[in-house]
Parts: sequence; structure tokens; C-alpha cells
Amino acid sequence: MKTSCLLLIVFLFLVSCIEKKEKETAIENKSADPYENYRSADWDVVRIDSLLVKHTYQSSNGLSMPYRLFSPQNSNNEKVPLLVFLHGRGDRGTDNSVEIYKGAKIITRPNSILYPEMQEKYPCYILVPQCSDKTKNEEWAKWEGNTPETPFKGLGKDGSYSMSENPSESGQAALELIDKTIKENQIDPDRVYLIGLSMGGFGTWEFTSRRPDLFAAAVPMAGFSDPNQVETISHIPFWIFHGESDESNPVEGSRNMYRLLSEAGANVKYTEYEGTGHGDSFKRAFEEPMLLDWLFAKTRSTSDKPIKSVNN
Repeated sequence: MKTSCLLLIVFLFLVSCIEKKEKETAIENKSADPYENYRSADWDVVRIDSLLVKHTYQSSNGLSMPYRLFSPQNSNNEKVPLLVFLHGRGDRGTDNSVEIYKGAKIITRPNSILYPEMQEKYPCYILVPQCSDKTKNEEWAKWEGNTPETPFKGLGKDGSYSMSENPSESGQAALELIDKTIKENQIDPDRVYLIGLSMGGFGTWEFTSRRPDLFAAAVPMAGFSDPNQVETISHIPFWIFHGESDESNPVEGSRNMYRLLSEAGANVKYTEYEGTGHGDSFKRAFEEPMLLDWLFAKTRSTSDKPIKSVNN
């Protein structure tokens, strides 16, 4: 009887050791594959947030810019595209929270571009900088009349403005950050894509104008723009989105840029949503089934690179 009890105790002890070893191995495997915990239909914000790693960039103008960076698994060490997203005005600040990328539904929707199966089709780095709110007029863009005392002076009722000679502090910092990100990672410099909504739509028009040498394609959503920059950016493919009933940023601005770019022979698409307001236009734009296919098919060719850039 004593022998049987002793054997049972030894058996249970061995089983316990084996189970402990299996758990340790599972933990080691999980750390080796950061996606292992995400291979399920439950693709939620918390899991996405863990893949968009928080950083801070110290700009040459003294601005400390929070940003998120997603780095894909890249066992072959091949260069892949960089996708840059510019958030709207309500998400300015220094908190580097989920809000700065929450509006980009290609990131937060169930079939997120961060999901492993999506990364197999669209492998890319994703950069999301956060615009400062240090003054009332700090934005991605900088236009004539835009001061701390008059933050919205210079914005036309037709959705246009005149770009100032120098960029905003946040605009300059973000462009520097894009250059730094390309330099320090396995990124294809001929496949840098830019998407921005609302204030980020301003920024999309602005960044391509200040650095027309940098981007392979751009997607401005419901932003103001400077029609004087059409010649500078006409070599860049654009897909413009706006809601017909936008109560914040006049749809006329996007209509006008589409017309001018078309007349200049640019590769430009325009989608306007009938009866759709400001915020809903972003949601519908990110649901466009061909958006990612269109974007990731674009490559900056040598012939597309202008000789001179606008001051950045």
C-alpha cells in the first residue's frame, strides 16, 4: 500500500514538472512570435495598441514629437513601404494615446492592416506622429494669416488657403521624422505613402507640397488645400475624399484640386460622398475596397522626382 502511494506521488510530481516545462516553452514561443497571441477573430484595440510602439522624436526646432511606429516581421530583411497617417485637430497633444490612430480604420477595423494575413499582402511600416497643441494655431499645415491670435484667419470659404513660406513646428518635425524613419529601417524610399483626415488632410496636401520628392502617393481626406501648389505636386498620384455635406471643411476645396490636377495631367482620383458630413466621410473612405490596392501599387519613379523642393 505504501509503495503504491509513493509511486502515485512520484507520478503526480513528474506530471507537474512536465506541465510546468510546457508552459515555460509556450511563453518562450510566444515571445519569439509577437503575432502568436493575435491569430484569432478577436482583433481588438488593445492588441493593435501593443504593436504600435510608442516613441518620442526630438526635432531640430526643439519640438518633442510623440509618435507610434509599427515594424513588420521581416525575416528576409527586404525593404518594404512606409505608410504615414496624419490625425485630425482634436487629437493634438503629447499623450501619444490610441486616439492619434483611432480614426485610421485601416488600422483599427477587424481586418486591420497590422493583422498577420494583411501584412502578408501589404507588408509595411506604419508611422503615426502626434501634432502639438502648444498654441491654438499649431497644425500640420501653416498658412498665411495663421497665428496664435488668429488661428483660422486665411482659410477661404472655398476650402483653400495660401501656404506660408515656412512650415509649422509640427509639420517640420514630422517631415524630419519621416526621413529618420526611412533611414533607420528597412524601408523602400520609393514607396512612402501618406494618408491624412481633416487637419491631417491639410497636412497631406502640405507635406506633399513641401516635400514633393518624398511621397509615392497620397490620400487627403476632407482638408483645405493650396491650389497654387498644383504644379509642384502634379507628379504625385492622389486619391481625394470628401463628403458633399461637410459642415467643417468646404467640399469646394477638394473639387477644385481635383479639377486643377486633372487639367495638369496628374494621376488623380476623386470620391465625393453624397449627403455625407465631415466625420462620416472618413469612415466611408477607409471602407473603400480598392483603397489599399490602389495605394500599394504606387512607386515613386526616377522620372517623377522633381528637381526642386519647396522649403521644408
